[in-house]
Amino acid sequence: MDGHRHRPVRTRECFRPRPGECGGSPARGGHGHRKPLEAARLGAVPHHPDSTVQHLSRPREGVPTVADTASAVRRVTEALGDGRGPIAVDTERASGFRFDDRAYLVQVRREGAGTHLVDPASVSDAGTLMAPVMNESPWILHAGHSDLPALTSLGWRTPQLHDTQVAGRLLGYGQVGLAGMLGDFLGVTVAKDKGREDWSARPIPTAMLSYAALDVELLIELLDSAMDQLTSLGREAWYHQECQRIRVDWSHPVQPQDWRQLRGIGSLRNRRGLEVARRLTEERTRIARERDIPPEQVLRTSSILDVAKSPSKASRQLQRPQSGGRRVDRAARTLLLQAVQDALSADAAELPTVQRSVAGRPDHRHWAKEYPLAHALLQGFRKAVGHLSEDTGIRVEDLIVVRHLRSVAWDVSEASAPTVPGFTGEDPVGDLEDLLGSLLEDCGCRPWQVGLLVPVLLPVVVDCLD
Repeated sequence: MDGHRHRPVRTRECFRPRPGECGGSPARGGHGHRKPLEAARLGAVPHHPDSTVQHLSRPREGVPTVADTASAVRRVTEALGDGRGPIAVDTERASGFRFDDRAYLVQVRREGAGTHLVDPASVSDAGTLMAPVMNESPWILHAGHSDLPALTSLGWRTPQLHDTQVAGRLLGYGQVGLAGMLGDFLGVTVAKDKGREDWSARPIPTAMLSYAALDVELLIELLDSAMDQLTSLGREAWYHQECQRIRVDWSHPVQPQDWRQLRGIGSLRNRRGLEVARRLTEERTRIARERDIPPEQVLRTSSILDVAKSPSKASRQLQRPQSGGRRVDRAARTLLLQAVQDALSADAAELPTVQRSVAGRPDHRHWAKEYPLAHALLQGFRKAVGHLSEDTGIRVEDLIVVRHLRSVAWDVSEASAPTVPGFTGEDPVGDLEDLLGSLLEDCGCRPWQVGLLVPVLLPVVVDCLD
């Protein structure tokens, strides 16, 4: 199921869509169709009614003492080195109070070593001291994409990642928070009400330390239970592919947001406005880093966009209260106004370009009228993936993100023109299958996704090209 290159001989009749649809899922029971997973198998994960779920308010072995000296961190490292199996890891950060998303507390737990809390803010070389163990051991995280940048900033990189949230998604859970999964799998739960506290403040209250320790208290048991279910459903390989992708994509140091990633930046449709947004964002970042406060406390992103759309009104706009009632202080306002002036006087040849399409693809909102084949493919693809989601119990967005589905629909519509060679040979449907597989791979789909998606997208293409 992981590959798409080894194709059986097939005819178009094998991939007829459901009646009345352009595409859709393959006909039930047809040759080449992957049978839908039985709902009973998806329900094999033990579910504990709320009345039977035990609430843990304190770690079983007590609240660990924080390792906030170099000698204490060395003892933690030795204990982890004497342990066995993967290391459960979590971080507490303070991006709502500080400039970036660095770790202010790291929680680790390993079989034979127990739970430990490490304060990297108090021990500047904590990352270096623990690296020999951390960099040679598998990790267990929950929602690893949120922790990996902070852990990478400490100089750590695991050779193998386990992510219990990924397991929950592939098992068909809609709610995959740690507390919910612990309740469903193990019949216990923990509070999740202190994640937004100021973890940079010292000393850390005992209640917060208990909360932090509980985040790794049961990760090892949760992984064991989830892996049993993944194996029983034949999804273990899917899980490892997803974890590997997260490990590769998110193992980078904490870094400031790039101006092109600002929420709403696509609403700016002229180059001068983009330059204003770029310079304001860079100045905001500089001020925030210097003050060690969140960039949004210097200037809201919404205010950056407002100024970029009407830079001539910058002085007035920067004096107004921002959303939430906060005003830009005088010192910051002076620097930000200078950034606007610099943007307005910048050479036109150096201005950023407006991204009017994605990889040369027209806006999908115009496809129905101007590109009917691409529109028909996209609509059929959406239905087919929706049916696949129902069959597998996996959310649509975990099967394929919508921008990738649009990309594949557009590229297929462009490549499938009658003048393009390769679709009129002995096996035109097979050629289309290879095309779909290649396009999905190019979008970053993992082998398990390609193996599921090609059989359900192919009938859409065949039907729309008839």
